[in-house]
Amino acid sequence: MRILAVDDNPFILDFLPAILQKTDFRDVSVAASGPQALDILAEAEAPFDCLLLDIEMPEMDGITLCRRIRSLDAYHDTPILMLTLKSDPVSIEQAFAAGANDYLTKPFEIKEMATRLRVAKRMTETSDKAPRLNPNTMTRNGLPGIHKFGLEDPVYVLGVNQLVLPFSLGNYLSQLSRSNLKICQAFAVKIDDIDALYRNGTSREFVSAIAAAAQAIAEVVDRTQLLMAYAGDGTILGIVTEEHPPVWHELEDRLQSALDNMDLRDDDGRQMKVTLSVGRPVHPSANKTQRVKFTFDRVVRLAEARQATKFKANENEVRSL
Repeated sequence: MRILAVDDNPFILDFLPAILQKTDFRDVSVAASGPQALDILAEAEAPFDCLLLDIEMPEMDGITLCRRIRSLDAYHDTPILMLTLKSDPVSIEQAFAAGANDYLTKPFEIKEMATRLRVAKRMTETSDKAPRLNPNTMTRNGLPGIHKFGLEDPVYVLGVNQLVLPFSLGNYLSQLSRSNLKICQAFAVKIDDIDALYRNGTSREFVSAIAAAAQAIAEVVDRTQLLMAYAGDGTILGIVTEEHPPVWHELEDRLQSALDNMDLRDDDGRQMKVTLSVGRPVHPSANKTQRVKFTFDRVVRLAEARQATKFKANENEVRSL
């Protein structure tokens, strides 16, 4: 991979290429600031394959730089790894929300850096990219049931700051420190009747439902240390890393109230009813190698169980009428 490393510390700019010479990743260019990095990207004959951005830099910090890079057509999907002096959850989550995919904590270990870069390389080699869709700019009155993505496919919905790619959310979860792991809670929310919406709705309606659900979660949970990802099949995964988590037993009703207040509309102007099923939150698995799979599989099962319980209750209510 062709790598561009951006850091205002001259020592780091010398150190990174030197240590990467001992790995499979030897093609490293460097920049001493955000503006210089943007100039290098603009003048490059071919796009870089991976970017390493220091979070704390004068003139333009790494989070702002990350956001600027993501606005460039050639770098919508390029892996971006953030470099930070300490495990600062707030800054790291802001970086992920700006488009980062992973992070490394200084001082670097060669083995860990090589591992994170191999993860980034796997991302670049993945042929199926999540579609980047913004319901506010999508064409209305599309053909119902005709989509360029599958029901089970992850979709990267733009416009919700705390919504990231599943790949990035997994990277964040996999690297949580032991202290942050103790205060972390993972959860899943299912959009009810998502298959019917996919089958009968337009692409804009489908994406609008996802965006509205994610926006409602962001508003109701109301935590700076919240990250979410749409994993496909109507499932939104969430992670909260705070000592004072939300009151979970109230979440589903409050989410529904927030959604109802949004007054969502179909393309033809009719009211769009979106309902959600919220699974019980769990603490992530302590097993670092299997943490992502074990944790996300578990929260999805809990959300599906909640959805099944609601469906059965509604069915019994209809029968009793």
